[in-house]
Amino acid sequence: MNIRKTKIEDYDKIIELYKELYDTEKIFDKNLTNIYDVSNKQKENILKRIKSRKEIFLVAEENNEIMGLVDGYIIDNNNHIEKVGYLDHLCVFKEYRKHGVGKRLIEEFTNKMKNKNVVYLKLNAFENNLPAIELYKKLGFEEYSIYYMKKI
Repeated sequence: MNIRKTKIEDYDKIIELYKELYDTEKIFDKNLTNIYDVSNKQKENILKRIKSRKEIFLVAEENNEIMGLVDGYIIDNNNHIEKVGYLDHLCVFKEYRKHGVGKRLIEEFTNKMKNKNVVYLKLNAFENNLPAIELYKKLGFEEYSIYYMKKI
């Protein structure tokens, strides 16, 4: 398995992965919209993120077949003494789950963040997404904070 920086040519597979992520997460939040039924503006935004030096955008592949992706960025604010990175999306195609793809993506993402002098990594997970939470805990993530939401 090879973990590499995402290329523009990966765009269609990335959209497939984001759609699969949406299909997984809509179970946990009925209020999610499928932003990956992509408009031109959203396509431009995703392509901009792939090109960005501020983002870390990686794919896992084997035999030129993309298996999963991870993306994120360094949180740009003055609320932290030390640099904090944010893991924004992790998605692995269903047929490649439970084969170490997510683990490898997070490990490489972590290394890239370390190279940028990031000290902490942050991510959000739905409380009922137990497979994801299990993976994060295995990789050393700890529950840090809880945020609440209510329908008004």
